[in-house]
Amino acid sequence: QYGVTVQSIQEANGITDPRGLLVGQKIIIPTDPEARLSAGTPTPEPTPPPVRISPLLFSEQQDGLWAFGTVALQGEEAVEGVVVQVDLLDDAGAVLRSSQAALPLDVLWPGAETPFAVRFSPPPPTFARYQSQVVAAMPANTGRYHTGLAVRNVLVQEAGESLYVISGEVVNAGPDAATNVRVLVTLLDDSEQVVGLRRTPASPARIAPGQSAFFSIEIIPIREPVSDYRYQVEGVRERATDE
Repeated sequence: QYGVTVQSIQEANGITDPRGLLVGQKIIIPTDPEARLSAGTPTPEPTPPPVRISPLLFSEQQDGLWAFGTVALQGEEAVEGVVVQVDLLDDAGAVLRSSQAALPLDVLWPGAETPFAVRFSPPPPTFARYQSQVVAAMPANTGRYHTGLAVRNVLVQEAGESLYVISGEVVNAGPDAATNVRVLVTLLDDSEQVVGLRRTPASPARIAPGQSAFFSIEIIPIREPVSDYRYQVEGVRERATDE
């Protein structure tokens, strides 16, 4: 919103671990270069996670210019809080616009590939090329997340012009209840580029062991044809011993 990076906000507020932020806590947004250089105690530069960002697909929509892509984790340790930044450059390599977006799922698991969408509003009249990078990520608290969830009985329907309705069931095959269960559906074209994505909570969003919940998502792809669909599910582990 303010055109600053997560790193500069951390430096302006002396934040070493964003997971320690509290609801209602006031933070400084360093909106000018002077503030970025002088405010707060600089935090150590984090080691970038070993990720691969796919080539991006750009689409002009009524609410701005969108860039769609995927992030694949190539390391062996899961990360969370992943934020992707895309810069639009001119012929000389100068940055015309920058925009950031968090991944739609909290955790990026080893070997997994998660889609993202970054919006530029307003976009520049034109740009020559772009660059993309992960600007925020931290080691994941993997014990917090439920790993026994699976999507099954998926039904894909074409409801009207360029409208896809995807519904299905989320099953909890683990020993603990799962809360805040969400399903992410990705639409792909024949070159495996992301042409649509949307996330929705399961109903109910809490699933007891051995039980299931349902989901339904409507997606309009940015272009046709749609050749493939991917489904990802995420939930928080609710331990029976939690108080």
